[in-house]
Amino acid sequence: MTADPERRLAEALRAQARGGGRPMTPPRGEPERETGMSVRTALLLALLGGGVLGAVLALLSLLAPGVLPALG
Repeated sequence: MTADPERRLAEALRAQARGGGRPMTPPRGEPERETGMSVRTALLLALLGGGVLGAVLALLSLLAPGVLPALG
């Protein structure tokens, strides 16, 4: 009958959802690599981007006065 395999599948899925199954392990051979960038890299990029933006705005205000709106 088809009820027995369906029941076993349902039990296996419930056990896996509860953490009763075997833990997933990465395949051997290559170490697991971290995806994405680290916090240090993100902060360094933000600092460099802010410095470049500040330099561009400073040059713009010196070379073309009146282009940027006054703040006061």
